[in-house]
Amino acid sequence: MPDMETPTDVIAVPFPYQGHLNPMLHFCSSLSARGLKVTLVLTHAVAKSMQSTLSQASIHTLDLISDGNEGVADLSRSTFQEYQARRRAAFSDGVAAIIEKQKAASSVGSPKVLVHDALMPWLLEVGKADGLFVATLFTQPASVCAVYYHMLHGHLAPASDSKLLRLPSLPELEFADLPSFSYFADVVQQVTEFNINQASNMPKADCFLINTFHSLEKQVVDWMAEKWAVKCVGPLVPIFHKTLHEKHDRIDLFELDSESYLKWLDIREPKSVVYVSFGSVVVMSEEQMEEIAWGLAQSNKYFIWVVRESELVKLPKDFKLKTSEKGIIVKWCPQVEVLSHEAVACFMTHCGWNSILEALCLGVPMVGMPQMSDQPTNAKLIEDVWKVGVRVKVNAEGITTRQEIKGCIKQVTGVRAEEFRRNVIKWRELAKEATSEGGSSYENIKDFVAFAKSYSD
Repeated sequence: MPDMETPTDVIAVPFPYQGHLNPMLHFCSSLSARGLKVTLVLTHAVAKSMQSTLSQASIHTLDLISDGNEGVADLSRSTFQEYQARRRAAFSDGVAAIIEKQKAASSVGSPKVLVHDALMPWLLEVGKADGLFVATLFTQPASVCAVYYHMLHGHLAPASDSKLLRLPSLPELEFADLPSFSYFADVVQQVTEFNINQASNMPKADCFLINTFHSLEKQVVDWMAEKWAVKCVGPLVPIFHKTLHEKHDRIDLFELDSESYLKWLDIREPKSVVYVSFGSVVVMSEEQMEEIAWGLAQSNKYFIWVVRESELVKLPKDFKLKTSEKGIIVKWCPQVEVLSHEAVACFMTHCGWNSILEALCLGVPMVGMPQMSDQPTNAKLIEDVWKVGVRVKVNAEGITTRQEIKGCIKQVTGVRAEEFRRNVIKWRELAKEATSEGGSSYENIKDFVAFAKSYSD
C-alpha cells in the first residue's frame, strides 16, 4: 500500500473490458514516468482474472471496487438496462469513496485529477462534485468519436444525390462504414446509445483525451480542438517508450499460451506468416470460422491464429491435422510480441483500435475483417485513408468466403505488399515522432502533467 503522506495526484478509472484496460494503464505509465502518483481503479473481477501483477513503474497504487454485478445469481436474466444501472451505481459510489478515502488519509493534499474511460461519462459528475479536474479518455480513433458526436446530435443525413455521408473533417462515408451495433441483435438500440454517449463529454470535460496522434487524423482532430479541449495522447502502446522502463506492465484477462509459438516463428522466413486475431469479444458463427479456416489453408501461407478457448469448438474437425505443417492455433498471446517478429507479413484483424495502433506502430500491413462497433469505420480508414491494407467483403448472407479471404491475403502479402508496407512504415515513423520529445502527443502529455501538478480545487 502507498504512503498516504505522499498523496495520489491522479485517480484513473478504465472500463473493465480487455480492450479498454491497457490504453489507460499505458497512459498511467506515462504520467507515472513524469512524476505523477497515480491510483488505478479496477474491479474485483478484473483483478481476479489478471494474469500478472502491476509494478510501481506504472502506478503508485491499485484500488478495487465492485462492478455492481457481483453476487447476482444469474446475470443472463438481467436486461441490458439493469446490468448497466448496477454498474453505473457501483462505479459512481466506488470512485466517490476512493476520492473521500484519499482525502481523509492524506494530511498534505488530496487527489487533483480524475481520468475516466469515455464509456462511463457519468463519472465526470462524480469528479466534479469533489472538485477534481476531470479528463475523459476515449480509446477509439478521433474519426469514430466525431461520428458518435454526429450520431448523438442527429446529424447523419445522407447527401441528397447519393448514399454518401458528408460530415465535417471526415472522408466521405457510406452507411456500411459507420459504427454498427447490429451484432447485439435484441439490444441494438440500447448498445448504440451506450456507445455513442462516449462523445457526450467532449464539450463538458476539462480535457478530452484521445488515443490517437495528430498527424494520423489531422483534419478531424483540428476540427474538434477548435471547439473543445481535445488532446491526442496516443498511440497508447508501449512500443516507443522503452527508455521509461524496459519491462512494460500489461493487463491480460486471458491465460497466455506457452511461448512455443515464438520458437515456431523463429524458424520461419521473414515476411512469411499471417497473424490472425479477432480480439477478446468477437464471437464468430461456425460457418464463418470454417470459411476463415479454409481461406487460411488455401492462401498457402504460414499462419498463427488466435482462437479463444470458447471458440475452439467451432474449428473444422480435421483443420488442425490438415494444416499442421503450415499453421498453429493459440488461445491467447502477447500481440505486440508477435507483431514485432520479423517473420510476420500481415495481420488479419477485426479492426479493434488497439490492434490497429499496434500494427501501425510496428509497420505491419492489415487485412481488415470488421465485425461491430467502431470496426467498420476503422476498416474504412485502413483501406481508403491510410492505405495500409484491404477490407474483406461479405456475401449476401453476411459471410466472408474462403475465396475472399485467400484473395485479400494474396493482395497484402504479394501483389500489393510493397505499397502497403511503404505506407505503414510512413505511419510508423509519424507515430514515433508524435511520441518522441517535442512530438505532439509527447508535448500534450507533458502539458497535462504540468497542469495536474499545479491544479488546486
